[in-house]
Amino acid sequence: MTSLAASAQGYRRLHITALSMRVDHRSVQVEQVFHVAIHVHVTETVANLDELVIPDVGVLEPMGDERAVSHATGGTDVVETLTLAAAQPGVVTLRPAYLDAIDPKSGKALRFSSNSLRIVVVTARAAGASDRSPGIARTFLLVFGVVIGGVSFLIAIVLVVLLVQSRRRAGVVVAAPVVVAPPPGPPVRSPREDVEAALRRYRTSPANGTLHELRAALFVAAGASPGGTLRDALAETSNGALRRALTAAEGAAFGPEAMRDAASTDLIAATERWLA
Repeated sequence: MTSLAASAQGYRRLHITALSMRVDHRSVQVEQVFHVAIHVHVTETVANLDELVIPDVGVLEPMGDERAVSHATGGTDVVETLTLAAAQPGVVTLRPAYLDAIDPKSGKALRFSSNSLRIVVVTARAAGASDRSPGIARTFLLVFGVVIGGVSFLIAIVLVVLLVQSRRRAGVVVAAPVVVAPPPGPPVRSPREDVEAALRRYRTSPANGTLHELRAALFVAAGASPGGTLRDALAETSNGALRRALTAAEGAAFGPEAMRDAASTDLIAATERWLA
């Protein structure tokens, strides 16, 4: 927080309890699309936070910008999601997002700032260099396994033919081998069933992996692709319960660390209401 020397006239009185900025990938490739989420929580119930100033993205290419506002008993949450891409390799530092308001405790005009972000942009060749040797090793092992498997199969056929011929000479009738049909594949699940399964895994282990799995399943249930933005998903559905679950998933994925437990509880409750 920074005290403002200028006049506080025109500033709103806001009790700001959270202001943070997160990125879903701290290391990205050139032309790879990634997201930066800015989360603000105020204890007041407001329609929007026009005071929020997002940082200059510099050399990064803006691909989209959306703002989601949600209200709960504890006040208002605003999540601003920037969709970005980088045209050239290097290190990009995003300055903090901020907003100016009157602090109810002190009665003074203050500037509230988030953290800054450091993003490393690499070429596709550099990103894949560390994987090249393991890839060659995996290819060699695969080819070696196929060759060994083929040779073993031929040896087995020769042994069976020799066994059949020896038994025929001895007057023994050899029964034909029984061909067992492969087991049926797993049944195709509906998007709702995928959400139910992802929610069960998230309840058991509410980590980033299961969180993103549940968020992706909700996006598909809404009719949007897992790689889309919240705005894409909200545009695809008019179901109020599903829209609240989508917004809760976005807050849990990109909200501040200090509010992760509360955001996780909201996400589980909103998803259960949609599934009910």
